[in-house]
Amino acid sequence: MKKLYLASPLGFSPENTAYLNQVKVKLASLGFEIFDPWEQKQFASRIEKASQERDYDARIAAFGEIAQHIGLCNEGGIRWANFVLAVLDGAEVDSGTASEVGFGSALGKKCYGLRTDQRDSGDFIGLPVNLQILHFIERSGGTMFRSIAEISITGHAIQREAL
Repeated sequence: MKKLYLASPLGFSPENTAYLNQVKVKLASLGFEIFDPWEQKQFASRIEKASQERDYDARIAAFGEIAQHIGLCNEGGIRWANFVLAVLDGAEVDSGTASEVGFGSALGKKCYGLRTDQRDSGDFIGLPVNLQILHFIERSGGTMFRSIAEISITGHAIQREAL
């Protein structure tokens, strides 16, 4: 089974659920097993508990611990996957999504980008995204897609030594 890490900021708003699901349906139709960080529900109760903590220092400490665990979980998902697909829509690329592309590329994962947003948000005219993100996608052997229908992920990633 081909394994893919789906990097995106789409879970921050329930309004994006339909779009996220369209991407996942496309990926499943291509035969991918998908690691979607937004499906990792094991943190929900801990986040709720930390949100209700009245002591400021204890709340900060709880969220710091949760953040470490979420980071480790997502790192594990990227290490598990053969490919990374990053949703790069918006005025600026989400910083977490950008870091997931960089990490995946550094591990030798073939990375792809999906930007359906018609605006360019790159450093120069004609660049759809930040030049570094575009560089790591292309360096990994991946490409940018401008629609869900265009998504076509093939080949194998060359695994580099783990960081």
